[in-house]
Amino acid sequence: MALEKFPVTRIPQSQLVSLVKQFDVRMQHARKTTRHVYKKALDRLLDFTKSNSVRFLPKDFIEFRLWLFNDQKLSRNTVNVYLTASRRFCEFLIDLGILKRNPAWSVHGSAQEFKTLKVKLTEVAAAISRIDRTTVLGKRDFAFLSAILESGAKISELINADVGDLKRYGRQAKLNVRGEGSRGEYEQVSISQPASSALFSYLESRSPVTAGEPLFTTIRGRRASSVRLSFRGARAAMRRHLDFGGERKVRLDSLRTYCAIRLMSRGKSSGEVRSIMRFRSNMPFRKIMFEAKSVNGKKIHREIG
Repeated sequence: MALEKFPVTRIPQSQLVSLVKQFDVRMQHARKTTRHVYKKALDRLLDFTKSNSVRFLPKDFIEFRLWLFNDQKLSRNTVNVYLTASRRFCEFLIDLGILKRNPAWSVHGSAQEFKTLKVKLTEVAAAISRIDRTTVLGKRDFAFLSAILESGAKISELINADVGDLKRYGRQAKLNVRGEGSRGEYEQVSISQPASSALFSYLESRSPVTAGEPLFTTIRGRRASSVRLSFRGARAAMRRHLDFGGERKVRLDSLRTYCAIRLMSRGKSSGEVRSIMRFRSNMPFRKIMFEAKSVNGKKIHREIG
């Protein structure tokens, strides 16, 4: 009955393509990674609508989900993200007055897949501490990894930051970063004293630098260039420090999980960790609950639960 009462809306393909472009413009203040993923998601939605009669009913997005799984062979996590993008797009269409209700709102994804971490927190911390910091490259890598492990900064935040976004307060620093969402509002990441020292040392090795230069740059020869470090470059550069042999490799993306576990091991409550790391949903804690037991034992597992 609920599906029958849902208002039918037919949108011509040419108009839908135009609306997707308008939505991308609306998202211009969002993080680059978010905007990129949403574009990929809506490109898939456009592909789906080319060969399917879509009336913007909930059942259309149920079929879209199945198409992503069965025809496109995408992972559960990717499908979940693409459904989130679809819901956001439909909200945009409601704002424009094209839709009256969000047909994707009630269409949920599958339970997230979490991979068990095979490397202990102590091993990760020790590997980072062993980085040779006598070169600009070593100072950069150590500062980058320390900012994530010690303070929970996100990869995208460090990649997109400029030198002027780092504000010094005595021996510590705060990093101004653009928050998630379409408004592009700024927020501050409190950098721990050890990570701050690493960042200051790295910047001193590049001296002189100006506020408008990228905070993290590529290294050419033995000197820092003016080219901003890319996501691919960051992952490739850090992989050598986080490879423990065999299948025991730590993804750069997993360091924030290790940061949360580390904060818990130092006595921080779940509420404090949520605040420090700026979690907006409970999903990161579900991931930590799953992974903490494998890397740090039952005590932290119970605390997070």
